[in-house]
Formats: sequence, structure tokens, C-alpha cells
Amino acid sequence: MCLKAVCVFLGFFVSVHSVASAQAEPAVGSIVVRAKNVRGSQRAKIPLSRKRFYLFAGGLADNKDLVDSIRAAEITSRDCFYNSLKASPCFISWLNEGNCESPFCRAIKREDIKGVKEFESAYAKGLVAYRNKPDLALSWMINNLPPDLTSGYYRQQRSFVEKITASRKPLQTILSTAAGAEATFAGVPVTGKSTKYLVSNILPVEIDKKAYTWACEIDVQAAKPSNLILALPLDPKRKNCVLVEKELKTCSVEACNKQ
Repeated sequence: MCLKAVCVFLGFFVSVHSVASAQAEPAVGSIVVRAKNVRGSQRAKIPLSRKRFYLFAGGLADNKDLVDSIRAAEITSRDCFYNSLKASPCFISWLNEGNCESPFCRAIKREDIKGVKEFESAYAKGLVAYRNKPDLALSWMINNLPPDLTSGYYRQQRSFVEKITASRKPLQTILSTAAGAEATFAGVPVTGKSTKYLVSNILPVEIDKKAYTWACEIDVQAAKPSNLILALPLDPKRKNCVLVEKELKTCSVEACNKQ
């Protein structure tokens, strides 16, 4: 599915490694999740970078309650959350520029401060606390921002995940890399028979005012070749995958006008 300028390709690469010993230890494998832009500039931002993936035991049928919860979930967009906190348009714009969910996402540079009232206030507070030392005031700016702006969205997301996964706890969770949008689940148990797992992002990914959540079944068998590649475009008709696409509520955010 191509979404305007960005078309995302999500692949699951499953490697199975048999572990042999006198104790006949069980075989383990790894599931690698990779995403890349398949159209446009290679330097375009990948919306799946710095996103968390969740691994569950069993396939789609075993995790029906989980999938039903994903379908029924009410979603609050990043812009709407920060708008509810009365964050300034320039603060929200700074987050959007880096596809960030909080100020922890990337370093706040000196040139970012002017015109963003939250940064200006935190920097001024730091100058007083650190006796007019600009470098220290810049380095510790996040500590001087209001807690709701630094960790409020994370707390909301954590509560969202706990509600969705109340009936089925994940075996593993992993955060994808910033540059390659890659995540690896290591030490995944496999047997000689069919072993099904489910991978989901749980937390919706926002692209062009829509939210996308998916849950995909992976069948790992130790008897199969060591490298299994399952190509997964964001396609609602993809076999063994459920894609939930929802329109995001629009929250009015004024344009950033730095003075």
C-alpha cells in the first residue's frame, strides 16, 4: 500500500538455528523485522523507525482476543495529545519534523530553542540553575521541561498497550532502530513441528492522518530452510495478516510562526 510519497515495505526474515548438545537442548531461532521505503528518496524518513514490536506465542486464531482488542481500540493521535496539554504549535512542529513522540527522541540543538516557548522557558530556567552556563543549560533542558511534555505521551501509550494486551502478554518486545527500522527477536523457541508466532506493532503508526496497526502470523518450522522470507507490504489482503486502518481525529494545530 503506497501512502502518498511514502510506500512502506515490511518484511519478516526468520532464521532458525538448531542447537545441538549432549543435553539435546531445544532449537532456537530469531525473527527479524525490517522496513524500508520502496519509493521515493532513499533518505526519506521511515515511519517504522524507533517503533516497538511485540512477539506473541500462537497464531492469529490463538490470539483472537488480542486482535479484537486492536480492532476496537480508540486512538488518540500525537498531535491531539499534545494539543490537549496546550503545547505550542512550534513545539508540536519540532516533534513532527523528527517523527518524534517526545523530546527524548532527538537532541535539542541551540538553534531549536528560539521561537519554541517551552524550550525558551526550560533554557532560561537552566541558566539560573547552572549559574549562567549555556552548555549545561542546553544539555539539561529536558530536565527543565514540564513532566507531561517529556513523559506524558509515553505514559498514555503504556496504558494503551496494557489494556490491549490484558488477555495475552507478549513473549518479547523490541524497539526498531532509528536508521534501519530493524528489530530482532532472538532466542525464539522452535520445534520440528509447526510453531506459530504473532508479531504486532500494537501501538498504531501514524501516516498521513491515518493510524495503522497490524498483526501477522509467522509459522516457523525447524525442518524448513534456514532463511524464510515473508514479504509483507501494508496490504489489507495479505495472507496471515490483519491490518487495522483508522482515520485519526483531526485536532486543530496552528502553524508554527517563529518570531
